[in-house]
Amino acid sequence: MSDAPPTASGPPGRAGSGGEDADTESVTLVSDPAVVSPGDVASLLTVSSAQDFALRYAVDRQLGRGGMGEVLLAHDVRIGRELAIKLARRRGAEPAAAGTDDSADDAVLQRLVREARIQGQLDHPAVVPVHDLGVRPDGALFFTMKRVRGVTLDQALAGLRRGDADAARRFTRRRLLTAFLSVCHAVEVAHAKGVVHRDLKPANIMLGDHGEVYVLDWGLAKLATDTDDDAAADLASSAVRPALPGDAGASLTVDGTFLGTPGYLPPEQAMGEPIDHRADVYALGAVLFELLTHHPLHRRGPADDVIAATLAGADARASLRFPDRAVAPELELACIRATATRRDDRLGSVAELRTAVEHFLDGDRDVEQRRILADQLAGAADDALPRALAGDREARAEAGQLASRALALAPDHPLAQQVVVRLALTPPRDTPPEVLARVEDTARRTYLWMARTTGLLYLTWLPVGAIVLWMGLRDATTFAAWLALMGLTAAVLLASARRGRYDAASYFAGLALSTVAIAGTSRLFSPYVLTPTLLTVNSLGFLLHSRPAWRPATLVIVVAAMLGPIAAEQLGWLSRTVDIEPDRITILATAAEFGQPATDIALVGLVVAYSVVVGLTLAHLRDRRMANELRVELGAWQLAQLVPQTRVTRPSPAP
Repeated sequence: MSDAPPTASGPPGRAGSGGEDADTESVTLVSDPAVVSPGDVASLLTVSSAQDFALRYAVDRQLGRGGMGEVLLAHDVRIGRELAIKLARRRGAEPAAAGTDDSADDAVLQRLVREARIQGQLDHPAVVPVHDLGVRPDGALFFTMKRVRGVTLDQALAGLRRGDADAARRFTRRRLLTAFLSVCHAVEVAHAKGVVHRDLKPANIMLGDHGEVYVLDWGLAKLATDTDDDAAADLASSAVRPALPGDAGASLTVDGTFLGTPGYLPPEQAMGEPIDHRADVYALGAVLFELLTHHPLHRRGPADDVIAATLAGADARASLRFPDRAVAPELELACIRATATRRDDRLGSVAELRTAVEHFLDGDRDVEQRRILADQLAGAADDALPRALAGDREARAEAGQLASRALALAPDHPLAQQVVVRLALTPPRDTPPEVLARVEDTARRTYLWMARTTGLLYLTWLPVGAIVLWMGLRDATTFAAWLALMGLTAAVLLASARRGRYDAASYFAGLALSTVAIAGTSRLFSPYVLTPTLLTVNSLGFLLHSRPAWRPATLVIVVAAMLGPIAAEQLGWLSRTVDIEPDRITILATAAEFGQPATDIALVGLVVAYSVVVGLTLAHLRDRRMANELRVELGAWQLAQLVPQTRVTRPSPAP
């Protein structure tokens, strides 16, 4: 466990537990801490028991230092316990007599006495108990309080922002919300007794390892009985109370303007106007926003910029600013209402804020709150829709996400439904790269299926060789070359399918080999019988799965294979396989004999087998295409069911 440094005027706060109901009877503090006169301070500084400090408290080390003084870790010898000592040191080393004209020192001492009295009389488990108030022999005024250990909420949130695994395990959202309830209870008790904290922030909330919670630093607390003179004294004393160096979350004090921490104080406090308990409501709303999103309500930066943002109004719509945090709508609405710029528009009390969180933890989802947030999200989606349909990809993504979140809150929201349907049915002007990639993958898988099927088809030609042998060979070399081409074509196509290759090299290798192999059948039955049909079907299969750039070359190869044998015979390069006469066309046997019944069986068998195989292949391709079309049409039909039957108008903005 570690000790967190104290704030400028606060104790080195640690942990505690809260849980008392804040429906506390409204009473004033037993001894009004607002009434601390210079005489009271002088009396404390001259008490005869000052020498008892050294006998009772054994100081160990310094825990922190601020403008008002320092905080020490000490051992209470009399009781045998560790405690924290907060002390304010005068400029002189010796105790001052009553009536000393040192207003700055007196203001510091009066503030310390006031803080000790306020903190000591707030009897709540989430307020660090005060044990003693007195003076050391060297004239330093002090009070002692319970020493507690843990980490501040600010430190816990910093770990969560960093993605620290230990912080994520220890500080779950439910634990933080439960701790927030304890803070609310403590502040409610203070409000019931007329005390406004004025500096609530994550750095002033301490979390222990066993569920303890403490609200720290009551040095800026204001009482309902404070007069304008008291407020002026507060501002005057701020000059001797600087923030801790390097502490981004420290209380900022600007002489003559305000006391508090920019980013958590409300506009009226930033402007130096009178405040009431609703200042703490604002601060707790800012703390709740940061607890839910892990980011501050107002972006951190120079104090003037943060104050300007506070005066301009807080944007507490967590679901829009940090959509990845998945903030519940009822909690988001609580943040929005608690941090309203005008105090009259805020939640009226800390109890109302606490109740909203309790209802969330109890599982009480307010349907109306969901509807209001759904209206806001759907309206924002509708605003982005024109830009989305005009081709703005970021606007399309934004509209889709906003509409989806609106539908998650209200599944029957008509405007959100229409936004989703219009986005789905109106394709973007430029096809997204990821869609092109999916189409390319589908084309590749389809081609590989075709290559595997065609390869198996060419293997069926090998038994045809046996029938040709039965017919009787005339040219064994031509027959062997034709048979080898069929086998090689099948091997190349099956290898391409196995390797998953869909490129120009594998495509044209399969096309060229299969085309030449089919052209070789012209040596058996002439270029006019069977060969044109086989070439046409073969080219159709390849064209169905070709890229646009490959199609001209595909047609050239097919036409060349069809006309090449005819030209070769006409030029006398090959022996003629056909004799055309005025009244007949005679097919001449060149590579094989046309003995009967082998020739009839071969021709009929080839035609039937090829027709069946090709027919089944084309039917399969058609089935795949129809299945894809069916999925598209079913998706369109399902989206169409989301469209309301009545005309939808844009809902009015939520108040």
